[in-house]
This record gives sequence, structure tokens and C-alpha cells, in this order.
Amino acid sequence: MKLSTLFTTTLVLSSVATAAFAANPNGPKPKCPMGQIPVLENGSYHCEDLKVKAPSRPGVETQSAPAGRQTTIMKAKVVMPDYTILGAKRKMGTSNTFVVKVKNMGTKAAPQGTLFGQHFLANNQSWGADAIIPPLNPGQTSAVNITIPPENFTRGDRVLFTADYFKKLVESNENNNKYAMSYN
Repeated sequence: MKLSTLFTTTLVLSSVATAAFAANPNGPKPKCPMGQIPVLENGSYHCEDLKVKAPSRPGVETQSAPAGRQTTIMKAKVVMPDYTILGAKRKMGTSNTFVVKVKNMGTKAAPQGTLFGQHFLANNQSWGADAIIPPLNPGQTSAVNITIPPENFTRGDRVLFTADYFKKLVESNENNNKYAMSYN
């Protein structure tokens, strides 16, 4: 009885070892110390310090910067429009028309867009309307008039303005499109 158990155990272990060796014929990857990684060279693994190696190609020579000249790495510039709301105020002589200053802070011209205004009453009921933002060149500002119905504004109501409310324009910063204020 013990002989058959020993034979079965040996058979199972040899099967597991064969499967492990077949999965990675180069042997197991070593556990390297911190700052080193396992590297496969000539069919076996060894540990090396972490570094970046450029692939070498025959016939291609690398050149360094001329003596006395330093190379600098420059950050890539993202060329996209970016709506930003600088401020908003109630238009003089009206109760529900606002003048909202919208600026293109991006490095590319922004096409015609949409400004959405919401009026939140004290009971959490809200009303909204939209207006057109004209095309804006980089750095250009425009004052957009928006009328939010109905005319039942009371002191302390919240008003929220959002440029590109429907997210039709891909911008360099999507987190600066809102401006909130209290109604005075």
C-alpha cells in the first residue's frame, strides 16, 4: 500500500516539475533585491540594476551634444482650446439677464460653443437656459448675455454658469468651465 502511494506522489511531482519547466524552459525567474530586475541572457536569468537600455542597431552611431553645449528636455505643448469663465454679473436694469465673461485660455482657437445658465431656487427647484459663445482665438475674451427664465429670482438664490455644458469641445482643461454666484 505504501509503495503505490509513493509511486503516485512521485508521478504527480514529476508532472508538476515537467509542466513548470515546459512553461519556462529558462528556469524560474530569480527574486532580485530592491532596485534590481531579473534579466534573461543566453538562456538563463540573473539580477541586474534597473536601467534603461536603448536597443542597438548595427550601422547606427549615436552622437552626444558638442562639448560645452547642454541638451535640454522641453515639455510638450498641448495645442487645444480651453474655455474659462472669468466672472458673471446681473445686467443692469434686468432681473434675469446676466453678462458672463468667457475666455479661451487655450493655445488653439475655440469654435462657437454653448454657455448654460441654471437658476436654483431655495426649494431646490431649478430653471435653465443657454446662450451662444462666439468663436474665440487664444487669449480672447467675450461678454456673453444669457437670460434665464422665469423672472422669480430672490436674493440668495444660486446661479451656475457652465461653458461647453454639452462637452462638444475637447479642451486642455475640462475642470475650469463652471462659475457659481449668489443672486443679489
